Amino acid sequence: MMKSMQVGARGRRGGRRPGAGRPPAYREPLLRKTVTLPASYVEQLTTLGYGNLSDGIRVLVENTCTPKGLLWLDLSSTDG
Repeated sequence: MMKSMQVGARGRRGGRRPGAGRPPAYREPLLRKTVTLPASYVEQLTTLGYGNLSDGIRVLVENTCTPKGLLWLDLSSTDG
C-alpha cells in the first residue's frame, strides 16, 4: 500500500470544523426550487443578476412594488 494511503501518525484529514468555509451570503437559508420561465425572461434575469439567473430573480423580487407603490420586501429592516 502507498504511504499516502495509509492512516498513520497524522490520523484522518478533512471533515467539518467550526468556522471553516465560506460565510453564508444570506441571513436565511436558500431553498432550491424548479421554475419554468420563457427564454426571454431567463435572458433578462440573467443580465439583471450579472450573469447569475438566481441573483437576477432575487434582485427582481427585492425591488418589486405593491399596487400602492411600496416595496414588497421591506429592505429598510435589514442591516445590509
